[in-house]
Amino acid sequence: MTKVKLLEFTERFIFLGDDLISFAGRPYLPEVYAAAEGNLILRCGRQVEKSTMLVNIIIYLSVKYRGIKILICCPREEQADFFVLERLIPAIQDSPFVRRVLIGVGQRHLSGRKLNFANGSRVFVRSAFNTADAARGVSADVLIVDEFQDAAPGNLPVLMETLSHSSRKQIILTGTPKGIKNHLDITFCQSTACEWLVPCGQCAERVLLDEKVLGPHTPICPKCGTGIDPRKGLWVPRNPASAWGKGYCISHFLVPWVQYEELIAKQASYGPVQFRNECLGLPTALGDRIVTREEVEACCTKRPMVKRYEDVPREGQGQLVAGIDWGGGANSATVLVIGYMREDREFQVCRFDRFPPNEDSQHVVTEVAKKCRAFRVIAIAADGGGNGHVSNRWLYDKLQTSSPIYSIFYGASDSRPFRDGVLTKWTVDRSASLGLLFTRIKIKSISFPASSDCGSFLDEFLNEYQEFDRYKRTMQFRNPEHLMDDVVHATNYAQTIGHVVRSTLVRSA
Repeated sequence: MTKVKLLEFTERFIFLGDDLISFAGRPYLPEVYAAAEGNLILRCGRQVEKSTMLVNIIIYLSVKYRGIKILICCPREEQADFFVLERLIPAIQDSPFVRRVLIGVGQRHLSGRKLNFANGSRVFVRSAFNTADAARGVSADVLIVDEFQDAAPGNLPVLMETLSHSSRKQIILTGTPKGIKNHLDITFCQSTACEWLVPCGQCAERVLLDEKVLGPHTPICPKCGTGIDPRKGLWVPRNPASAWGKGYCISHFLVPWVQYEELIAKQASYGPVQFRNECLGLPTALGDRIVTREEVEACCTKRPMVKRYEDVPREGQGQLVAGIDWGGGANSATVLVIGYMREDREFQVCRFDRFPPNEDSQHVVTEVAKKCRAFRVIAIAADGGGNGHVSNRWLYDKLQTSSPIYSIFYGASDSRPFRDGVLTKWTVDRSASLGLLFTRIKIKSISFPASSDCGSFLDEFLNEYQEFDRYKRTMQFRNPEHLMDDVVHATNYAQTIGHVVRSTLVRSA
């Protein structure tokens, strides 16, 4: 039994009524079930079997690990009662092998919110809508929170205290999204955030299953209009290096019991927000997203990301610049962007680099300096605020070169650069410079390496929104607190200094 994985265990031993559970027609589920041994978050539409999966996980863990303690929390008491009485206990009682292991051979009856099994495993069921107080005093190895979006904000750290004495400390969260600032989506974005992408047979585009694929009779590729089959997709992580754990988004496009005609009918009868949340499993946001995924990916070329100086196009050799957004704290990463401004004033990004948050600052500066030397960077523009105040001077010492380093400060208007010791300070109009960057994307006046190489770097351009500031009476660029935009600013610094270098070359010609 120790070598049997969750999916195999479920298909062999867990009954739904009179029949064993079958996963036929669900090609998206094996990878999701395989991830259930570690931290896992599921951002789902309604009625996609997430409660069934939670039941299967609880039974599997309770059988496999004798004496394990599992805490499951639902927002409201009636949800907690329904889950244990209508879902969990019937699945245990209807499955002969499971019943024998967890209940025993007698007439022992399971009831209530504390289930003590015959093998020593235990399940605690609690509610946590306004407060996590109901879970205080519980000691658990696994914490499961269903309908996590409706639990009180800030409850998760309190609930995680129940795992403090466990060596396992596993967390499983499920829910249906609301806004992008909801804690469900905040946590999802900290996970691997896997999306089910469907390759288009005509143009090879990897299609995200959102509103744009809703054709009149079948899902279509929004790029070329060719019909696509949602079952023939694959999981693609937005954050493959996540330290939090695995995350998956499951929508009505994937489940075999929702016919396409039903999905179209739901779009017509639901409001756009409700349809996006409850059918597509996607969050909604206030404000206007500045660029779309299609616009960003349209700037990608077929060139791979350069790995060495010799890979740089000949016209860019000797003209490379770097933009750096220094990270700090638990979430903000350091991002390095290397590229050059072409003669036609199109900025060409040659490579992106990201250095994880909480990495030693001096080590990050050393690695950035190595990259700048390896690519013979002739000018650098880096964030001058926060950690940049120290990091830029460290970088100058590490480089031991005459290449100028500009410490960039965002302001409400531009001011002329001026020398400040070994550095050059420069205040740049934040709104104007970011506006230029996003205009470049819209008119394809910036180019990125192949989208397959860029991965999650491109996602950060989609995190920026534009809102009207009624006090300053101007449009402001913002991003939700939990979504990173370090790549945006590093690219903005790079294009800004790239423009200066190109203008200098033209004047000296």
